Amino acid sequence: IPAWQMAVYIGLVTIFMFMHETRGCLVTTYLFGLYWGYYLYGHDFLTAANGVPAVTTAYIAFGLLLAGFSVMALFYEK
Repeated sequence: IPAWQMAVYIGLVTIFMFMHETRGCLVTTYLFGLYWGYYLYGHDFLTAANGVPAVTTAYIAFGLLLAGFSVMALFYEK
């Protein structure tokens, strides 16, 4: 993982922690985890999928859908 990406992640989480936004920390962690998981294991993932582009599309679509739901939950008040 490139150092600048780690610096951006740590910076964002630190800002959210100072703002007492736990949900922001969770969304940031989820999005970076989704990206880094694909970044580090994307080749193995594509090999297991036998090069079928629909599998990659489903991975990205469901990941973004979950991220969207998480962002939506940020603005939901009880």
